[in-house]
Amino acid sequence: MKPRHNLTRSALLGLALLGLAGCQDEAPSAAPAANTAGGSAVPDSTPPNPAAVAAPTVAVMDRAKLANPCLLDAKAVGTAFGITIDKTEPETMGDLYGCSYHGPDGTVRLNMMWGEPVYYDMTVETLRKARPGTKRDVAGDADKAWFRSLPPNLPVLHYYRQNVLVEVVPVLTTSMDAKAAEAALLKLPRVP
Repeated sequence: MKPRHNLTRSALLGLALLGLAGCQDEAPSAAPAANTAGGSAVPDSTPPNPAAVAAPTVAVMDRAKLANPCLLDAKAVGTAFGITIDKTEPETMGDLYGCSYHGPDGTVRLNMMWGEPVYYDMTVETLRKARPGTKRDVAGDADKAWFRSLPPNLPVLHYYRQNVLVEVVPVLTTSMDAKAAEAALLKLPRVP
């Protein structure tokens, strides 16, 4: 059977990490202040007021929970997609945590990004806007889950757990339609 995707594991990891790394732990830059004497703009060198920093919008997840990013059971991943998983491969880079579930019929990739709680809402909004493809919310989902589709690829599931952004990316060499892939993604337990 002809593979649906022509990406190497390294290319897939690079694309996934590039997509997640976009807004990692970045604070908004200070807007220039107007110089009333000369009318030109100069940067404001006043240190930020700690009281002015917004309170976290979400509960903070302990990063220690992500120490082993292969949080999904390999058998559960294989069962959901009807494939065999032979090997799991954890990867961590700064605030990015991932695990590839490999088998002869493809890979399912779990990507997680720990987000700074104070800027979490802004990070979520920015990353969602930056993702290409058609986006559709999962109605009534407690984790604000949504699917992103970019044909001919299988849909990707995104959701949020406390201050962790999660995506599950199936890359299969077997034939599976988008609706069956969505059903398989929703069968997986939510982590972390």
